[in-house]
Amino acid sequence: MSVLNRVARIVRATGVVLRKLVGNSLTAVSVVLTRRKPAQLLTLGFLSYVVLGVLLLSLTWATSRPVSTLDNLFVVTSAVSTTGLSTVSVAGSYSFFGQFVLLCLFQLGGIGYMTISSFVLLARGRTLSSYRVGVLQAEFALPEELDIKSFIRQVVLFTVIIEFVGTIVLYREFQMAGVESPAWSALFHCVSAFATAGFSLNDDSLEGFRGNYVVCATIGILCYLGAIGFIVIQDAWRAARSREIRITFTSKVILAMTALILIVGTPLLYFTDGSLQGVPPGERFVISAFQIMTASSTAGFNTVPILQLSAASLALIMMAMVIGASPSGTGGGIKTTTLSSLLAVLLSALTGRQRVTFWNHEIPLIRIFTATASATMYLICLAVGAFVMCLVDRHEFLPIVFEAASALGTVGLSLGITGDLTDAGKLLITLLMFLGRVGPLTIGMAFMHRRYTVEPRGRADLAV
Repeated sequence: MSVLNRVARIVRATGVVLRKLVGNSLTAVSVVLTRRKPAQLLTLGFLSYVVLGVLLLSLTWATSRPVSTLDNLFVVTSAVSTTGLSTVSVAGSYSFFGQFVLLCLFQLGGIGYMTISSFVLLARGRTLSSYRVGVLQAEFALPEELDIKSFIRQVVLFTVIIEFVGTIVLYREFQMAGVESPAWSALFHCVSAFATAGFSLNDDSLEGFRGNYVVCATIGILCYLGAIGFIVIQDAWRAARSREIRITFTSKVILAMTALILIVGTPLLYFTDGSLQGVPPGERFVISAFQIMTASSTAGFNTVPILQLSAASLALIMMAMVIGASPSGTGGGIKTTTLSSLLAVLLSALTGRQRVTFWNHEIPLIRIFTATASATMYLICLAVGAFVMCLVDRHEFLPIVFEAASALGTVGLSLGITGDLTDAGKLLITLLMFLGRVGPLTIGMAFMHRRYTVEPRGRADLAV
């Protein structure tokens, strides 16, 4: 009995010591993190998602066949960055648990670092620290005057509502099409679409549904809702509640640029690609619109083999991938608002104006600096990435450049070389995907000494 008492006392004493050590360690980690710049914390946060994902997928019950650690790292980074590139078959390599882990990763990667934890704190009646608010404002490229608490609640609310409705629609279509496990497939594809992740349980993505207009339209709407950003969704919600069509200038620019890319790109692909000329006109239009949508929203789904498209079509898709989605959204690229800022600078230079304006709105100098730096950093990373890929991989130039652009833009489209990449090529594409998610400019500023607030993934909000 005395021995048991001694053991119990030792256990209790050990527990007290461990609690103190853990508590002190957590306090120390908290102090270290709060001393980090927002850019550094965002980089470390998404890196922690990658590490956790690799550990989970390395569990024996996460895979249905052996998958190397490098391939797990590649797929996890692709999920966290909402890219969709994969060196292995998702359905053929991962069990239900593994697929669920991937779904959680691209859901978290899509709505952003700290969003869920901030929502939980708010739901429990806690307040957000000023440092957490600063990180969230940097991540979503939000104006300082925006109520971050309301924004976080609406992000989670809109995500749940949109994905719930999308899952129901896809479930009915998948069930009628005889898809195996239609409920799970519908949920997986719905979350993947809204997060613009591009992951599919089908090895040929959505090629089997290119004639199903409901599926194509649903996936397209989900991708665009994720790509245009939560600022636009919030503006639309406010307008609907007030019954007045009043949205911010930023939202107007985002919607106009997104529509312009679709309106210009669809007919160009429709009329110029020879591989689509034998397809019925209605189906060819849906295919053309879908591929421009999936490239510009950086979703990465495809309804036709990308490899069969002409070189001109691939160039068009690459341009849409580089431009990408919009700030505060789930997509990548240099962003539509960055493009509009650069176009405004170009027009001002051509017309000899001293001020930079877009649609009669003057763009602040800080926004011009951010847009220029973001686009420059992005193009440098793309050029260097493509160059190094040509050195370490054996494939031809066009597939390599396309793969690099797809990875950095977090798109997920490929010319079929992903599974055949060398180990060095896989590591480089993994790095490009991570750069694309966090943002080349963000990571660059994470290593700078001065305290900057930066818009991740090249975001440049036009809130004026």
